[in-house]
Amino acid sequence: MRAITQYVWENRLFPKTIYTTDRSPAHIIYAGEQDMKSESCYRNAKVKFGNELYIGEIIVHNICKGKQCGYSMQITFVPYIKREDEHYRFLISIPEEIVEGCRSIMKGIREEKCTASIHKIDSINQRSFMSRLLVERIEDKAGYIKHIFEKCDKRWDETLFKLLIRNFGFGIQGEAFETWGATLNFNALGKHRDNIGQIEAIFFGQAGLLEPESIPAYYRQFAIEERYYNDLIREYKFLSSKFNLHQTDWNIWKCGNSTPHIRIARIASLYHDGKLSMSAIATCNTTNEIRSLLQTQAQGYWRTHMHFGGTETIGTPPLRNSQLDLLIINTIIPIMYTYGKHRCDKELCSKAEDFMYTLNSEENSIIRRWTQKGFNVKCAADSQAIIQLQKNYCDKHKCRECHLAYEYIKNRMIEK
Repeated sequence: MRAITQYVWENRLFPKTIYTTDRSPAHIIYAGEQDMKSESCYRNAKVKFGNELYIGEIIVHNICKGKQCGYSMQITFVPYIKREDEHYRFLISIPEEIVEGCRSIMKGIREEKCTASIHKIDSINQRSFMSRLLVERIEDKAGYIKHIFEKCDKRWDETLFKLLIRNFGFGIQGEAFETWGATLNFNALGKHRDNIGQIEAIFFGQAGLLEPESIPAYYRQFAIEERYYNDLIREYKFLSSKFNLHQTDWNIWKCGNSTPHIRIARIASLYHDGKLSMSAIATCNTTNEIRSLLQTQAQGYWRTHMHFGGTETIGTPPLRNSQLDLLIINTIIPIMYTYGKHRCDKELCSKAEDFMYTLNSEENSIIRRWTQKGFNVKCAADSQAIIQLQKNYCDKHKCRECHLAYEYIKNRMIEK
């Protein structure tokens, strides 16, 4: 009940006018700041009696259920400027619906209940709620990027490519791409950046995809007879010995699409081009400029193949705009924001956030479900906010910190 009491008090889920135990009316202007030493004590609270405003300390007691008056909460107000032993006691009546609703929040409210409040939130409050969620989402990603940045010995361009590699997994193979990316030695890669063949040898070798067992049986013999495949094996043996490289287990690619070769070839081409860097990203003023930096075509062998030993194709199509936008949403914007914070560049941070409002919304099961529930999703800023709501609040049952749950309880109080 203590958690319910705190939630009721902090969110002011009680009548605007309350009465002392001797029936004197009062109005809570400010509920106060929670004392770090005592969860039930709130400092600097402001209470108005008639025309007089008092500042003091509030002590909140647990909600209890009486035999006749239902649920009630007792508080004690002690003004900072007072006569000896002067304090005020209040007994606040709390509707049963509010208490039961708070119990649901403490346990983890069902989505169906709180989402019923969406249409009751006015557009300004809903937009404010979505904006807060978006900032939380970007800040969470910034924390993850800082972790990568430290592991990359504070090299921004290496951090950029490590993050980009993970997001080339497009969700389903994100962890596999991240595992592979973690094995890449960018000091070694940098010494051979002008040679696409050597870059591809390191990339495919570190991914474990030069192992014959990684190739499907019906392609294997064709691959073994190909010059390109054998050149990569020979080159990787030399480079792995030179730089003491250790490849990943090729079995990581069994999840999702088991043929990540084209995406790896595209990343190799992107790295070889040398046009993608943090300095280049920071100068972009439109998403089309960023798309131009990210757009690349697989080279050589991979222009006509999808797999080692596979049959030749007419050509591999370029990345679709929807794929480029996902890379911008999950890679470029978060790292641009983090880079801006690192350099204390508020304009760069603002530009990163603004880009979210110019990109189309993502399409996935989470977005579809919340759209059906009543959320108006117009752009990537909205879809990222909803993903934050689902993953960081609903999935983790953090209803006590969620604005939707608060609206659900508040509406029950109004209806009462």
